[in-house]
Amino acid sequence: MTMTMCEKRFFVPVLAFLITVMAAFSTPVSAETRAILIGVSDYDDTINLADLQGPANDVRLLQTILTERGVSDLTVLADAVDGGTRPTRDAILGAFADMAGRAGAGDLVYIHMSGHGTRQADREGDETDGLDEVFLPADTARAEAGSNMIPNAIVDDELGRAVTAIRQTGADVWLVLDSCHSGSGLRAASPRTASRFVDPKVLGVDVDASRQTEAEIIETDGPEPPGGLLAFYAARSSEVAREIDFAGEGDDAAWYGLFTAKLAARLAETSGLSYRQLFQAVLSDMNDTGLPGGARLQTPLWEGSMIDAAVFGGRATKGVRRFAVQGDEVMAGLVHGMGDGTVLGLVADAADAPDAIIGYAQMEDTEATRAFLRPVSGDCVPTQATPCPLDGALPVAATYAQVVARPVDLVIRVAPPRGLMDGALLDPGSAPVQALREAVETVNASGAAQIELDGATFDIESIWDGTELWFGPRAEIGGQPVGLNVAPEASTLVVALTRIGRAEDLARLLGSVSGGGSLLNPNPVEIDVDLVQVNAADLALPDAGVSPRRECRAALRAVEGQSGPLPPSADLKQCDQVTVLARGVVSGARDVNRVHIDAKFCVHAAYEQIEDANAARRLGTDMTLCSDCPDGYSAGEERMFVIVTEAKPNAEALNLQGLVETCGELGRTTRSAAQNDVVDFLAKLSERPGTRGNFGSVGVENIWVSRFDWRVLPKPEAFARAGIALNK
Repeated sequence: MTMTMCEKRFFVPVLAFLITVMAAFSTPVSAETRAILIGVSDYDDTINLADLQGPANDVRLLQTILTERGVSDLTVLADAVDGGTRPTRDAILGAFADMAGRAGAGDLVYIHMSGHGTRQADREGDETDGLDEVFLPADTARAEAGSNMIPNAIVDDELGRAVTAIRQTGADVWLVLDSCHSGSGLRAASPRTASRFVDPKVLGVDVDASRQTEAEIIETDGPEPPGGLLAFYAARSSEVAREIDFAGEGDDAAWYGLFTAKLAARLAETSGLSYRQLFQAVLSDMNDTGLPGGARLQTPLWEGSMIDAAVFGGRATKGVRRFAVQGDEVMAGLVHGMGDGTVLGLVADAADAPDAIIGYAQMEDTEATRAFLRPVSGDCVPTQATPCPLDGALPVAATYAQVVARPVDLVIRVAPPRGLMDGALLDPGSAPVQALREAVETVNASGAAQIELDGATFDIESIWDGTELWFGPRAEIGGQPVGLNVAPEASTLVVALTRIGRAEDLARLLGSVSGGGSLLNPNPVEIDVDLVQVNAADLALPDAGVSPRRECRAALRAVEGQSGPLPPSADLKQCDQVTVLARGVVSGARDVNRVHIDAKFCVHAAYEQIEDANAARRLGTDMTLCSDCPDGYSAGEERMFVIVTEAKPNAEALNLQGLVETCGELGRTTRSAAQNDVVDFLAKLSERPGTRGNFGSVGVENIWVSRFDWRVLPKPEAFARAGIALNK
């Protein structure tokens, strides 16, 4: 697992953190909130390692804020801070270990690290550029000649293992890292700014000699810990983390980390907001042009599964999803599930309460990641055909927007059910057909989707096996039912049809803009999809009672090292494995999302930010396909989209994790209206021309979508194709 210090890839698969939907701005307290505050200011002058002035102030500020919030379990490792321990390597790692010894399930552990960062040669072979990112404790020393290793430095891998140990207790971890390396050299700073980056050469390390291309990507060992993780990083890897003197003219110096200062100010003045709102507010504050030293050179990032939970509130809470507004444009669009006609409520600040709306606007000329705004009244009822009348002007103070209403015009055509054995249509008066019709009416009335029963031109096939209804683009393969199986009851069918609607909206939208790049506008990220196919003879027979995990582990071990590119529209089987690799081919940063729609219409998202032209990075965890899965049968057609967008400086990353999922706790039908607006997509988007570079009359030069399709065969069919006879 590749990890960096400023944009660390503590990649976590999307966790089912939405256990129950809470009212906006409710903030239940975790079992206990604990904190480790680390600030390294005083370094050894004899090795020419410059001291910092801000970390001690960072720790004091956060110590005050956390104490006022009632946090009593505070471990402080900082120079010149009352009660603080000198932040040496042993002291820092010891504090992590001690926390892992006393934290427990449901706790939230806040970890803050301020100090110098740099890079050195990668010893574990898990870095795509051959370099480890390191945090420099107070006892950092100069590298011995020829070693290329900085004594007492804390390597990113060590930090990752220390955090994982805490998460293994079931505690959630919120890590804030205000320390950085620079991938492009130190930019000039004014007299009132300083960098928290150390040139490795100062410490006797030659990183140029360490650069290499890895032969393979090293995967994370072991299962995901039970505790969640959210990480805030002060800057991208190509930028430096700055500390700034916030003192007024003639006042004593008041140095703080820029990111820490803005974060602390928001924590002190707001409560009940989500981590996403907090991040957006801090990002907005850092874009303040009044800051000295060119603060716009620094772009913070976030990563983790708790982004929409309430700050210090635990994973069970939920916040409001908001999008940046710049003049008459909103930084949201088609990939967020929003298009022409969507009505937005405008607010003056990302951390404002949900009802603090200062105006309304309707989206028009919607592109992939942005749209223009037209002012409308608060009673605007959006429709596909006609926009609402103009009303007044857009509020000048508006900086963020939240979804208020959207036009619902998507029609998903579902074929009336046929019998699995004879292929004949079921009697319209039969119980399964009546339950399906009742569910369709309920879903349509709720606005969750627009569904029609149409046997002539259908998108989704339905089959009755005598006990359950099955739904899928194809609901039968080799005489076996496939797809999503549902009991013939209206209540359960409502849940299933809502899931199908969300997944199909998303698939149509992304499919309409898929097609890769063009000669004039090639994809800046190379996407490779590798396939490992196991031998059918190594699989357990159906109903043999063998654990799918054990079965696949053994089958994959037998073909270890044997892989090839994923063929178009491939027929795959139990335990085949799909790996997605993303590699930048030109300079710059891009947000890359992998969206996988499985046979049961469950949507899964994974995210990475890809920078410059480095070695390939694994996009999400490997996908081990299954027809007989640990959570049940799941054969049928599957789709995957890889979405590449430009990562703009001083803008929130386009990270779809937690926003498009349709299953598990994230996919509950009782989700908040804000999340429904993100995952429900409009019909007209799928009707746009699919020509690359032209989305109707709107250019999509800043988004690249690649599509991959396959079928997961039922086990009996996979065995039949391999010539393996099943015992009757």
